Amino acid sequence: MSEAGWKRTKFRSVILRVQGSKFLPDRMRRALLNYAGAQIHPTATVRHSCWLASADIVMGRNAMLNNFAYYDGGARLTLEDGARVAAYSIFTTSSHPHSGNPERRSSPSIIVAPITVKTGTWIMARVTVNPGVTIASGCMIGAGCVVTEDTEPNGLYVNAAGPSGTVRARRIRELGNGQGDESKFGEGVIDIAPSLAKRRHNIDPANHA
Repeated sequence: MSEAGWKRTKFRSVILRVQGSKFLPDRMRRALLNYAGAQIHPTATVRHSCWLASADIVMGRNAMLNNFAYYDGGARLTLEDGARVAAYSIFTTSSHPHSGNPERRSSPSIIVAPITVKTGTWIMARVTVNPGVTIASGCMIGAGCVVTEDTEPNGLYVNAAGPSGTVRARRIRELGNGQGDESKFGEGVIDIAPSLAKRRHNIDPANHA
């Protein structure tokens, strides 16, 4: 690498660390990240204390990445218009495949793939999104979910066990698409308990004996 290229890389690294300061206003943080190579719309927001290992980030209108989010920087992270991410969420665009070796389960090879969060989706706190996942438009991803595969549009996803016992984000409810829906923001809450109880009943071996 040339000396000029090395200096640019070092300067970008400094920006990525400085941007997390809680003493910076959001508009200055956005300006610094765009200077480092990000593509963040003027109405989008990155809050303080986010750990960003790369500026390979695209954020559309009114998108938000909230406090203490983590992005490993292996491949591009895209948050489309209106996509909102709550605190402490993790975006891992790189990982290791299973080696099959009990002495070292993590293979030396690396999987790298971008993550895309489509228009209007709401990712709640402490969600983990794995490499290559596209979260479809209009989804709600419940707090603490592990998203390992693409979702379908306009669905509520929460962590639940499948027949094999694997726990990951699974669709439990269809959400409205806004057409002809007269409900207003803040009008009531979504009660997911009946859906979860039904799912647990369906996967309980005792119910299929």
